[in-house]
Amino acid sequence: MAELVDALDSKSSSGNRVWVRAPPWVLNFKLLMKEKSKLFVFYKRSFWLISIVFFLSLYPNVRNKFKTSDKLNHIEELYELVLQNYQNSLPEDSLIFFLREGLLENLDPFTQYISKEELKRINEDFSGDFYGIGVQFTIIRDTVMVVKVIKDGPSEKANIIPGDRIISVNSENFTGPEINNSVVMKKLRGKRGQKVKISILRKDNVLEKILYRGEIPLNSIESNYMIKDDIGYIKLEKFSSTTFYEFKNAIRDLKRIGAKKLILDLRNNGGGYLQQAVDVTNEFLDDNLEIVSTKGDFRKQKTYFSSHKGSFKKGELVVLINENSASASEILAGAIQDHDRGIIVGKKSFGKGLVGEQINLRDGGALRITVAKYFTPSGRCIQKPYNSFDTLNDVKEFRTKKGRIVFSDGGITPDILILEDTISDFESKFWSRNYNILYEKAFDFADKYRSDLLNNYQSFFRKNNENIWTEIISLVDDIETKRKINNYKKNLQTLFENMVLNQILSTEDIIYHYNKDDEYINKALEIISKS
Repeated sequence: MAELVDALDSKSSSGNRVWVRAPPWVLNFKLLMKEKSKLFVFYKRSFWLISIVFFLSLYPNVRNKFKTSDKLNHIEELYELVLQNYQNSLPEDSLIFFLREGLLENLDPFTQYISKEELKRINEDFSGDFYGIGVQFTIIRDTVMVVKVIKDGPSEKANIIPGDRIISVNSENFTGPEINNSVVMKKLRGKRGQKVKISILRKDNVLEKILYRGEIPLNSIESNYMIKDDIGYIKLEKFSSTTFYEFKNAIRDLKRIGAKKLILDLRNNGGGYLQQAVDVTNEFLDDNLEIVSTKGDFRKQKTYFSSHKGSFKKGELVVLINENSASASEILAGAIQDHDRGIIVGKKSFGKGLVGEQINLRDGGALRITVAKYFTPSGRCIQKPYNSFDTLNDVKEFRTKKGRIVFSDGGITPDILILEDTISDFESKFWSRNYNILYEKAFDFADKYRSDLLNNYQSFFRKNNENIWTEIISLVDDIETKRKINNYKKNLQTLFENMVLNQILSTEDIIYHYNKDDEYINKALEIISKS
């Protein structure tokens, strides 16, 4: 039976509606049009609904964008007003500097702008090597003095020796008040194989030298040797790109000659690369133990774990830290302490637990910005508070793997504290006040008696005991200091002698010399010998 439809909206002559049977094709057409109409309404409503939802989802960002734009317009307005109206004409570079420094100085102390020149030097310091002439230098009386010559470097090959004065580089004068560390490094460093002509003053003779810049290693391990019986010692100065490689070699060499225990010296280690610290820490820990985690509002939490690989998973371990041990050093010390893997000895560490990322800028410099904080395996935040807005964990006490209480107030607090300073307040003040003059005297002393000191410095110091004391007390010019200073004669002489030795001994030799009478080392040996 065919369907009935309202075919005509017309009326018969009697005024009644007329119903007629429509042909099949008309019925199909009308049904199709009705379905299309329904679909159109559906799609139309869906489109507006989706559009509204999409717009609402974007609205907070749009709103924030407008707010940010308003705030930036405000800064731009201030910039233009100061630039065009301030009483003294200001260079735009200076004004940009003021704005940048004003922005960054109110953040943590490690978020900072790095200029193009600074960035190059920093990258060299942590790359593990650079190209130069191979000398360690100091500047005394506006003259560059060679302190040490790097083994197998360009300077050693050219027969440059400690005590030489560099007075010209590539025929340009290299002395005077404008000479500073930055100028020296800029002149002496450069491209590999590049020719450098220098003039040196040795005693009363001027010598011309031709050198070719070569690769200069920047080792992060300053010293490693067998300190006693089966106890090895490693002094780690920083965590550079080559630290893990150096560390594995040092451990291998020490184990080869009988090391079963280890003293790891991280004093004055200011940190470096996170991954290098993780890799070195992994050498000591059993498999699948947390080493460190990072947390920040705009970064996903990241946790680093140990693996089954490592060359010193067993064996007694003592780690030395002090107030200048920071960042990567604290990561290692914190993990060792939390897992009860070793004993931490020394003074509370610096408390730098900020994760920095370096973002390159269009001017060739970079922004080093803090994006997260470091947390030890027990949950302690390494970072100490740096302003009133920064807070640490609410929980101040945490527990190690074996249940020992460790504290969270920034930095790593050692298990065994070295409380007393080996230098008195009087000595410290006297030394600080006269440091520059004493350094010059020490250099002159080393330069004058270099051969005798290298032959046997212990014997030389004993024979010249009073001459050394004369050099020191010549700086005293008030009655009160003259009255007190003789009470500190032995310590002050030792400080001066060590300053002289820094001018003539290699880094390894000077560390060996210091360690013979070092409170930290003595305590470490006492602990590790009993275990």
